[in-house]
Amino acid sequence: MRAFDLIILLLCCAFWGGNFVVSAWAVGNNPVPPFLLAATRAAIVLIIMGPFLFRALPERFGRLLIVCACVGPIHLGFLYTGLQTASASASSIISQLLIPMAAILSVLFLKERIGWVRLSGIIGALFGTFVMIYEPKSLSFDMGLIYILLAYVALAVGSIVMKTVGEVDWRQYVVWMAVMVFVTMTIGTLSFETGQSDIWARSKWPLLIAAGYAAVAVTIFSHGQYFTLIQKYDVSQVVPITLMTTVFATFFGVLFLKDQITTRMLIGAAFILPCVYVIARRQNKGAISEK
Repeated sequence: MRAFDLIILLLCCAFWGGNFVVSAWAVGNNPVPPFLLAATRAAIVLIIMGPFLFRALPERFGRLLIVCACVGPIHLGFLYTGLQTASASASSIISQLLIPMAAILSVLFLKERIGWVRLSGIIGALFGTFVMIYEPKSLSFDMGLIYILLAYVALAVGSIVMKTVGEVDWRQYVVWMAVMVFVTMTIGTLSFETGQSDIWARSKWPLLIAAGYAAVAVTIFSHGQYFTLIQKYDVSQVVPITLMTTVFATFFGVLFLKDQITTRMLIGAAFILPCVYVIARRQNKGAISEK
């Protein structure tokens, strides 16, 4: 992976990590329900990116809609449903299954080849992530974890299909995903959440700040660049680097939410950082070995 592209992907991870902090502040310290937040976020994206709805539809538009559905409403629907009962730490652990799922699907359906060096880097980065986020007894069974798993299955499938959509402007991907999220999350907030007018009156600014950050930094920039990089590089090379999101989320949590730095966090980061470099820099040269 070119150094510039790696920097862009790491910046995406930083924005994704920051979104955990901003969303935790908005939802945790203010009466901002998640479906309303997601719908508002999508509305802001549509205001900014709306003109791209009127461009000529890409040749594989149906396949693009499958990607948008998987990454947008299906992923968010399962995720928000699971988070109603599943603990954050257990959910974080389950979310890391995205990496092996995406790698396996890329080999099966895209015929990508993962050599031993990159495979070792993926395993090392996964280990470091588990060290950072694992909490004893956090994986006691909860039906919510099944929904969390399904959320990341949808994300893995979306990443694979994303590779097959052909030449598509990333801005069209972003705006059509926003359409799907806006429709489904608006239905969700009207069906399962109450008091939207009161929330708007009392917590308008936390809602707009969190939704605005997520719309611009996460949806438009990060998802847009992720879409571009998936088209350019192997899925098995791009997706594992997103483990850096955990590192950034932890760092921002310490910086802005006054979370405590633990030895476990430092050990985990020490595993993740060099492994991510190996994943990014190593090029595939064979199905079994890399020389």
